[in-house]
Amino acid sequence: MPRIWLEGGIATLDAAGRMLAVNEPLSSWLEQPPGSLVGKSFWDTMAAVSPDWKKSLGPVRESAAPFERLNLKLASDHAHSAQWFTLESAACNQSRFVRLSSTLPPLAELEEGIWDEHLSNDAARREMFVRLLRAEARLDGLTRRWPCVIFSQRPDFSLQFASPNIKELTGIDAADWPGKPGRFWDLVHEGDVAELRHQFKRAVLTSSAVTNTYRIRHAGTGRVAYILEHRQPAISQSGLLLGYEVVWLDVTRQTIAEKRLSTAAWKETLAVLTLGMAHDFTNIIAGIHSLSESFLSDMGPIHPFHEGLSLIKKSSLQASQLVQRMINLHLGQTGERQYHNLNDIANDLVELVTKILPRRIQVKTELAAVQLPVYLDVVEFRQVVINLMLNAADSMPQGGCLTLRTSRHDELPPLENKKGVTPRLPCICLTIQDTGCGIKQRHLPSIFDPFFTTKAKGSGLGLYNARIAIEKHQGLISVNSTEGGGTSFCLWLPEADFSESARRQEESRARPARRSLLLVGQCGEMLEKTAELLRSHEYHIVVASSSDILADLLQSADYHFAGVLLLAEPNDPALSSLPGDVRQQNKDLKIVLKPAGCNQDDLGSQLLKDVDLVLNPDLSEADMLIKLKAFFDQNG
Repeated sequence: MPRIWLEGGIATLDAAGRMLAVNEPLSSWLEQPPGSLVGKSFWDTMAAVSPDWKKSLGPVRESAAPFERLNLKLASDHAHSAQWFTLESAACNQSRFVRLSSTLPPLAELEEGIWDEHLSNDAARREMFVRLLRAEARLDGLTRRWPCVIFSQRPDFSLQFASPNIKELTGIDAADWPGKPGRFWDLVHEGDVAELRHQFKRAVLTSSAVTNTYRIRHAGTGRVAYILEHRQPAISQSGLLLGYEVVWLDVTRQTIAEKRLSTAAWKETLAVLTLGMAHDFTNIIAGIHSLSESFLSDMGPIHPFHEGLSLIKKSSLQASQLVQRMINLHLGQTGERQYHNLNDIANDLVELVTKILPRRIQVKTELAAVQLPVYLDVVEFRQVVINLMLNAADSMPQGGCLTLRTSRHDELPPLENKKGVTPRLPCICLTIQDTGCGIKQRHLPSIFDPFFTTKAKGSGLGLYNARIAIEKHQGLISVNSTEGGGTSFCLWLPEADFSESARRQEESRARPARRSLLLVGQCGEMLEKTAELLRSHEYHIVVASSSDILADLLQSADYHFAGVLLLAEPNDPALSSLPGDVRQQNKDLKIVLKPAGCNQDDLGSQLLKDVDLVLNPDLSEADMLIKLKAFFDQNG
């Protein structure tokens, strides 16, 4: 038999779980008089309703927590539909208060027949139910499609609700967050905790939203991500903090780009200063060398100053050569690939780095007996190796041995901790080995991730940049380390067969011309993300966020657009006239429409007729790119 719809079934229990008092709705639902229920075990009575509930009720029954909440499902049978209930428990001293109520089924299990059966005779409640279902469906669609993470947080920082994609950023499933207040602060990077607590207190005191960027660590991998957070405190009329509504956006990639730009700008300034000083220093050394050479020519080998002047001449020449090497490092430009012998590169780098490393560190080479041809950007490769050598020196504060080793391999050996692309065989390896403190085993899977660092003032980009550089050369970077026993970084590159240059030129000629697209939409994260995606797939993208900019761009002789991609939002008043504005400027220009934050049906039918292609909002990025390419290929 199906149970009646229950609202506010209440009972009070003693320390053993026996019912002391039961209200009328609960006794009617249990189909027993109130008096006959007094003294019976509430938990056994509930288990008698559905044996499946006994296991679920156990943790609540044994819990010492003051408040508990549990969702229960009464399974369906051949004649009746399933029903859902919520059990709430509050404990105080030796007694307990419980409340049982019928609830709506979860969206995933909802069938029209279920709620129609219960609400067919109650029009008002049925209408409210339908509205709730619509709201829940929209919220579910929003949280699943948005790249943002949305959650509600209690004053103790435990989570009431979180969108499912919170697991991607934190490593913790949305269902595992409620009731665990310390979990949030365990994720926040220790360097940001103090400032973040201060910001939250200020937000509560001023009752205003606060926007911050801070770091969190993934619970599973330990990887650091940069989060842009918008936090709105909910304050009651009496000034009581009820909780927070929070939106997270992962801005790690943007932060990497910003740090690279900042570093590049400083390096450019530093290069100008260094080159100027190096030029002056070279002139001074050249004067010393010329004078020593002149004096030596006027005195015989038995002169008492001859040996000293010879040493001055030799040292000044070495200093001049060293400064010239530094100048060449600054003048080198990345992006140009040539053929090199890896042994020659290793020798040059050892000679340079030996001059700047502490004397407590011994530097040696173990080079292959044969030439090792590689086709690479030598400036970028030198930067990677120098950074790895300096890292190795930092790991040996008490001294040690730093070894550069080159080797050739017909087969790739087993590699555990690696990043990049498996190189074409035969391959060549450059190993940077130290006898330092080593790397902790738990850190090895994460050391090539951006912003991961164990140094107090490290940027966390050195090994990440090394990984990116080696990947561009179709190679691997791997690491082996023993804590307390040293570390070896290996750079694996394909051996040059001297066809690379011709192949690279052929690929450049065969590469299709990039299409130019005019991207139109309201400023925001969706517009930026779409522009970034298309630019990374061989499109020239020009963004127009207003009708005035649109008209200027369409009239400009500087652009030759293949088409217009319109990101359509339902509440944009200028949306309906945009296709007409575009046609007025160029009647042959193709218009593609992509709904943003809405479905196709939310847009006007006339707008859909005025465009040449409509992209379904549920399309994956890969499918969208395929559709765009096919459309523009077909339409020239």
